[in-house]
Amino acid sequence: MDKTLRCTVCTWRGAWAEAAAVRVQPAPLPPVLEELQHAYEEKQLEEEQLGGHKPPACPVCGNHTLAVKLHRSHAAA
Repeated sequence: MDKTLRCTVCTWRGAWAEAAAVRVQPAPLPPVLEELQHAYEEKQLEEEQLGGHKPPACPVCGNHTLAVKLHRSHAAA
C-alpha cells in the first residue's frame, strides 16, 4: 500500500508514487509561509539523519509534503 501525502501549502493530496513521478519548481511564497516551509525543511533534515525517508515535493506547487496519518475510521474494511 502506497503512503498518502498532503501538501503543506496547496490542497493537493495523493500517493507517494504520484508525487515522486513529477518534478515542479517550488512556487514563490509570502514571507509567513516561507518561514513555515523553512521549519518543515529543518524537521525533514532531522528525520533523514535519524534514518527516515524524505517525502517528495508536491507535484502541483513544488513545496513540502507530509504523510497523512490514517485513522481507524478511514482505513479500508
